[in-house]
Amino acid sequence: MSNQEIFLYILSAVAACFGLVNLIQFILYRNRTVQTVGTVIAVKMPNPETDRAHNSKWATLSYKVDGRIYQSHNSIQVPMASRIGSTVKVRYDKSEPEKLYSFSVFRIVVAFVIAVVGLGLAMLK
Repeated sequence: MSNQEIFLYILSAVAACFGLVNLIQFILYRNRTVQTVGTVIAVKMPNPETDRAHNSKWATLSYKVDGRIYQSHNSIQVPMASRIGSTVKVRYDKSEPEKLYSFSVFRIVVAFVIAVVGLGLAMLK
């Protein structure tokens, strides 16, 4: 087995696990959460902003629920283009509106597509 095959199998396994965890969260919490639009009020990045290739952006958000404005207690990952004042779709917990969830159907589908493509490429080698 070549290094490329090993890499593709590992990539497939990681993507499948990521998709599975997000799918389980989606199934468990979809009835407990509601989607809304939040406004980015603070951002942080684990690495210097100049390191775009190996970085992520995490934001604290403000959003309105039943006429009341909430600020998230937890940060969620947002697109790298997000800035303070940007808006993003978020899911909050109905019983704890300050708690955000970041799972999405799109993320689940992409993870499983990566897993299948990686597995297919590894098997063709």
